[in-house]
Amino acid sequence: MFDLELTKSNNLQKHEVLVGRIDKNHPKFTEVDGNLKKLTAGYRGEKSVDYFLKSLPSKRHHIFQGLRLPIGKNFFQIDSLLMSTKSGLLIESKNYAGTLLFEKNQLTRTLSGSNEKEIFQNPLIQANNHKILLKYFFEKNKIPVIPIEHLVCIANTSSNIIISPGYIDAEKRVTRAENLLHKIEENDKFYTKDVFDEKTVGKLSKLLKNKHTPLIPNILQKYGIHKSEITGVQCPRCSLIPMLYKGRYWECLSCQMRARDPFIKAINDYFLLIKPTITNHELVEFLHLPSARAATYLFSFLNFPYKGTNKGRVYHQPQLFP
Repeated sequence: MFDLELTKSNNLQKHEVLVGRIDKNHPKFTEVDGNLKKLTAGYRGEKSVDYFLKSLPSKRHHIFQGLRLPIGKNFFQIDSLLMSTKSGLLIESKNYAGTLLFEKNQLTRTLSGSNEKEIFQNPLIQANNHKILLKYFFEKNKIPVIPIEHLVCIANTSSNIIISPGYIDAEKRVTRAENLLHKIEENDKFYTKDVFDEKTVGKLSKLLKNKHTPLIPNILQKYGIHKSEITGVQCPRCSLIPMLYKGRYWECLSCQMRARDPFIKAINDYFLLIKPTITNHELVEFLHLPSARAATYLFSFLNFPYKGTNKGRVYHQPQLFP
């Protein structure tokens, strides 16, 4: 069963919104867009793994995806973790394209049609480190010792995987996504002795979900972008920012599209990129409204929860919006 399902990370969502809001000529655009492409590729790889994990018998494993746990003052994140009464299996997913050469100390990638090589950390080392940290986490929380294995799953079907001669650990633990179910089956057949009972696994599941701490970065601070650089309502047809507020509708100066509610996405963008609260004055500035009265009208239409009165009123992001 999926105790923690795969979702788009807050970091990926913020990058998607930010790329759509900053000018293409902004000095940080290339960096933000490059990081978005990496995050998107990673998410697609995780979705490929998720496809096969959903084929597993529902009662055999407790499955956690995107699990981020504290260890000391730091955190570590596991792409996929399968727990049963017999063992645990940690899966690190990668969506690298090109020719991948696995060596003991590094991963070298060569893209098709290029002689340039990129050097990455060997994901097997990363997965093994996460396995060690998970064991430390279990020890700290007084979880009984249980065998834990780790795999690296290459999701990109067009990648060419080469393993350095004699690198037996990589031959055993590096797999393609389409072979993942076989690897999981091998692991389940190897570990046949129960270490936990179902009640203990249930307690472990509750602990992992309670300790799960998603990363919520301050993306504007990360790139040194001021909030004034990302204001305005975006046209849903041509993506121009800002649209003009005309009272009953919004109008795009580029394609002349008229729409009643594109401001709702803009407010969602504000909550995602800036903060989960907003005042009347902040709404005026962010949506380029002509007056505080217009902001008050929109707030009455949205019916947001709030605290305070008059000029001191602060509106809060609802749990489900829009």
